[in-house]
Amino acid sequence: MSTKRPDVLVQPPSPLTALTLAEMHVRRWTLKATCNRCALKLRASLPALIRTHGPDAVWWGRAPRCPGFECGGGVLTYAAQALRGGSWVAMNQAPGQLAMAAYRSRNPTYAGPRDP
Repeated sequence: MSTKRPDVLVQPPSPLTALTLAEMHVRRWTLKATCNRCALKLRASLPALIRTHGPDAVWWGRAPRCPGFECGGGVLTYAAQALRGGSWVAMNQAPGQLAMAAYRSRNPTYAGPRDP
């Protein structure tokens, strides 16, 4: 089944849908990072991020340094895509109380994700 608007098939990325790296991986999201200084573009590997930071790490609102060799002081901004061909959503904003409450309602026995 195809459509000219893939966001109709799958809801665009949102912290209400998937807050942690593990939830993003389960939903098969794609992450990309772009440096604001040197314009370096990276495809972020969710399994590698989970191995490094843990499955309950929250990646919304993170802005790490650019790993570029000649980039001095650049900051990476992340964007997520829920479905190939779907819209890219910037992950600049940290999750609010509503997203945390939605996460707790989905996982009532788990204490919650780690703060960045």
